[in-house]
Amino acid sequence: MRVVFFILLVFLLYGCSVHEANVSKGRFDVDLPEPFWGQGVWVMPNTVYFKGNVAYSIGDKETIPLDGLENEGYVLRFGKSLSKERAEFEYRLKENPFSGSLDVFVKRWVFLGGGRVEVDPYPSVTLFAGLNSLVGEFGVGTRLGYSKDKAAYSGKYLSVRNELYIDDDDVFMGEFEETHSYNNANFGLYAYSSLFVTEHFSLNFSTGFYQPWLFRNSLYLENVEIPEDYDITIDFPYFLSQYAGATIFLFDHVLLNVGETFYLTHSPASVKNIWRTHFSVSYMY
Repeated sequence: MRVVFFILLVFLLYGCSVHEANVSKGRFDVDLPEPFWGQGVWVMPNTVYFKGNVAYSIGDKETIPLDGLENEGYVLRFGKSLSKERAEFEYRLKENPFSGSLDVFVKRWVFLGGGRVEVDPYPSVTLFAGLNSLVGEFGVGTRLGYSKDKAAYSGKYLSVRNELYIDDDDVFMGEFEETHSYNNANFGLYAYSSLFVTEHFSLNFSTGFYQPWLFRNSLYLENVEIPEDYDITIDFPYFLSQYAGATIFLFDHVLLNVGETFYLTHSPASVKNIWRTHFSVSYMY
């Protein structure tokens, strides 16, 4: 019982610190991944396949303003607070034109499933499953990736050593301006389909959802009284994508794919459109 008492005492004394921040301005790097359109070709059933891919993308390289974002703020029980405040965010598209990937997939009857490991230039893994018939294919996929992204941001912060036993010496408020690099996770969902026009030619389509700053609900503040990860109350906007392309079976094992992707950057007050053209050469065996 005495141990429980001391644990509760420690929690009351040290477990109620607050680190909150309003981001007034921010510029965040993002990687736009290669679209995923399935295999784009009929494959023999009851077999295991490997497919190596080399891709090149060209298109918009710009900074994208994200309008209508707002900090929710934070109110302490003793009156100190960060008020609601609009935020000016930007996404800076990183230039990574080349990528390489390896697909491993299995087909049983008309069911096809597998995975892709990609380097673009950071690694990612995509898992996919669907149907592959003589007429065409369709399926779904999910992607989880890693990247190292730079961020520059400024705003106001509120730091409290202990919210329960508060006095003026426990509260720190002020402004900040920071630039840091983050080990970041990103996430995607895809639905894809192909129409096999001939044995050597297909039309490919896919739609996707992409979140470039997954799990990121805090930012590090270094140039303040208490350096720490500070919670933010803004959700990073996501991308929606639409891809259309064609696959040509050049030789026994070589495929060429050309397509165009339309990316929609979603923020509360506006939508910014991005176009990219993709070229891909694959060797399947």
